[in-house]
Amino acid sequence: MARSRRRFLVLLFVLLPSSLVPGYWCWAQEPGPILSPKRSFDVASIKVNKTQTRAPMRWGPGGTFIMGLPIQTILTIGYGVPMYRVVGAPGWVNTVIFDIDARAGGPPVINERGAYYRGLLEERFGLKAHVEQREMDAYALVLAHADGRLGPGLRRSTVDCDTVIAENRRRAEAGEPPRPPPPGARPVCGSVGGGSGLTAGAAELTGIVAMLSAGLERPVINKTGLTGRFDIDFRSAPMRPGPAPAPSIAELPSVFTAVQEQLGLKLEPTRALIPVLVIDHIEMPTEN
Repeated sequence: MARSRRRFLVLLFVLLPSSLVPGYWCWAQEPGPILSPKRSFDVASIKVNKTQTRAPMRWGPGGTFIMGLPIQTILTIGYGVPMYRVVGAPGWVNTVIFDIDARAGGPPVINERGAYYRGLLEERFGLKAHVEQREMDAYALVLAHADGRLGPGLRRSTVDCDTVIAENRRRAEAGEPPRPPPPGARPVCGSVGGGSGLTAGAAELTGIVAMLSAGLERPVINKTGLTGRFDIDFRSAPMRPGPAPAPSIAELPSVFTAVQEQLGLKLEPTRALIPVLVIDHIEMPTEN
């Protein structure tokens, strides 16, 4: 997603346990970069979009795949890392828009799609990469109050989400678009968010952790010890410099203040050994 665009997405997350490496926090909210397996599209047309017109990525019936976006989109999804954990990528990876129209042999399930993105990048863009552990700045997300008291924007939920998640997965694998909640309504068993805000219904904390990581462009390590699902309401001023926001947004508290006042949590600076994807080689593709 481009930084300049404020789109709302329906997000579902799975929380993995965190661990500690002696001397450092080790970020285990997400696994390290994924290098294999790889799969090949039967056919794939790739062209530079000279008008810089964007088209969202979409899987359709029969294994069709289209998108009109910079390849950072399939790079981050395919290898399972945000761009701040990608080292050595040239600038055009983030800026040049490619129109991609591809066909797989059949409709892949969600967990297989990343393998097609990796195959496309390596076969058509000549991508070669490896994984390294590198030390970087990070934040630990911890409880703000010794008594464990949570803020008004973080409330426990007992909703059973198994059925909802199964239906969302079925729709995604069938190439059907997600069903966002009506305007102003709280999502069920998921999150909607954009910029520096997130509203969630019966969601795990992975959603807010991912949003904070993306906004701060640093790993955020969940060390709250909180498990289960929560209703979440969170809004802060923009986390990154950019065009002047609307007055109503500019007046919101900073992300650090909002995390503490609204969620009853706190972001503490730390250092971490983080698995990163190192790009050894990538080139502009031959158009077809």
